[in-house]
Amino acid sequence: MNVFTRYDRGVRASTARNATIAVLAAAFLAAVMFGSATAVAQSADMPRADLVEQLDAQYAEAQAAVGITDEGGVVEVFTTDDGATWTLVLTKPDGTSRIVAAGETWIKR
Repeated sequence: MNVFTRYDRGVRASTARNATIAVLAAAFLAAVMFGSATAVAQSADMPRADLVEQLDAQYAEAQAAVGITDEGGVVEVFTTDDGATWTLVLTKPDGTSRIVAAGETWIKR
């Protein structure tokens, strides 16, 4: 085996790995975009307390994670106890909240 054969194998492996990563990224984006389109389409800005109450009453979801955005908003993940469903909520600095995405199978680490 010469140096060119080893180089060619490395390039092919790297290309295959990059293609796999690209396919997985595209699948993730499609799932987020198309899988949550219904929830996002139905979501309108509303007071956070009303949205939290609605998530609890309709889906038995409670807050599982929270973060602060650079713009001063709050991002929260609400899930069921078993992680069967999840909802991503953005609360703006003015106190109004909106569903950003929703899906199934939330995995806690």
